[in-house]
Amino acid sequence: MLGKIKNKLAALLAKKYVKAILAALIVVGAAVTAFYYVTSPSRLIRPGHAVEGSEQSFDREIINIVLLGFDRDEARDRIYTIYRPDTIMIASLNLRETKVSVVNIPRDSYVPIHGRDFYDKINHSYAHGYNLRGVEDRHKSGLETTLRTIEDFLGGIPIHYYITIDMDGVVEVIDKVGGIEYDVDVTVRNESGRVLLNKGPQLLDGEKFLHYVRYRGVGGDTGRVSRQQKILIAAFSQLKEKGKLKDLPQIYKSLTENVETNLTLTQITALAVFGLKVDPEDINTYIFSGTNQFAPRGDQDISYLVIDERARVELIKEVFGITVEQRPQITLPGPRKREKTQEEGEQEIEEPAPVEQPGEEVPPGEGEEEPPGEEPPPGEEEQPGAEEPGPGGEDPGSQPGGGEDSGGGQGGEGEDPNPGPPGTGSPQEGGGFPKMPKIGDLGELFKGGRFQPKFGP
Repeated sequence: MLGKIKNKLAALLAKKYVKAILAALIVVGAAVTAFYYVTSPSRLIRPGHAVEGSEQSFDREIINIVLLGFDRDEARDRIYTIYRPDTIMIASLNLRETKVSVVNIPRDSYVPIHGRDFYDKINHSYAHGYNLRGVEDRHKSGLETTLRTIEDFLGGIPIHYYITIDMDGVVEVIDKVGGIEYDVDVTVRNESGRVLLNKGPQLLDGEKFLHYVRYRGVGGDTGRVSRQQKILIAAFSQLKEKGKLKDLPQIYKSLTENVETNLTLTQITALAVFGLKVDPEDINTYIFSGTNQFAPRGDQDISYLVIDERARVELIKEVFGITVEQRPQITLPGPRKREKTQEEGEQEIEEPAPVEQPGEEVPPGEGEEEPPGEEPPPGEEEQPGAEEPGPGGEDPGSQPGGGEDSGGGQGGEGEDPNPGPPGTGSPQEGGGFPKMPKIGDLGELFKGGRFQPKFGP
């Protein structure tokens, strides 16, 4: 009898040991698998696919991530409804060579808007998608239109992942990493001329960092983009030196209110590990170039950046290794012709001819009127008690010596005050930028944790 009891106990202990060993193996296996993927970002994305109009396939060892910086903060939510991605920065990560290229598309670039039959500023693409008829999720539609418009501009080069951040998010991120030491190269002033940030070496907290990266008073938007690239590389270098890159996944988890991405936490961790291997000297920066030209819209003359098509194709080839089709070069008609009379002073005497688009006959901004017989979407009519925004025009910060970018649908000469269909950018009582959904909320659009590019319309 005693022998049988001992045998049963031995069998039970053996089963427990086996379970314990199996559990340990599972844990170890999971850890090894996680380490395998975290230390090898290329295994976290799908193989490359064909680029439209090219027999070449996009290199699967290159990941393209776009950073969209929206001109939104909590204070503006009390006034405005729709915001603009004023920063469009693409980071192309070469996992094989451990190199990074940073490419900016200027916010005023005159481009075809995806899914529409007209051109507009690229930072208006979100508003055009947001105001599409019949969409259930306006934010998702605005974001998709923005991403597709960027891909179209790049000639079909895929955007694999995206990160959006608003102004409050920038402040929070910089404060959480303890600020950034930086030798500020320009004196930053607000619209009234008050100094917000002096030149010289200093520790920038979130608010000061935001003032600096938004300032367009020196060099206009191109100057701002160049400064953004330099300070972000400096921030990356400092985080790497201080061993804080590893903290980014945890920081992201606390920032889902003001930061949105289709990267998973595992992918963010893998990219942080990849960042440890990147030498800041191997980060190359580029800006798409063009000329400032004017075209009439409504009763205003709007300034656009018309991209140099030959330079666009060459830059895409240099950065992404793909030769894309060169589109016809556009020339806008310029501002209205005016003359002065003794009685009336300045008087409009001639409307310029509509701009001719390649393959279409739509002048700048046309095509945004509401289709007949359809009700305007929410936010397109004046709300009780709401005030109309001030006169349109270019943001004061874009003029030489101007102040910090005012954004939020306001501005001075040359800026279109109402991007998108009528009413876009107008105040709405109780309105506000749609809260950025957490990972997974855009499942239909971003399947498998990766933005699925569509080539062509």
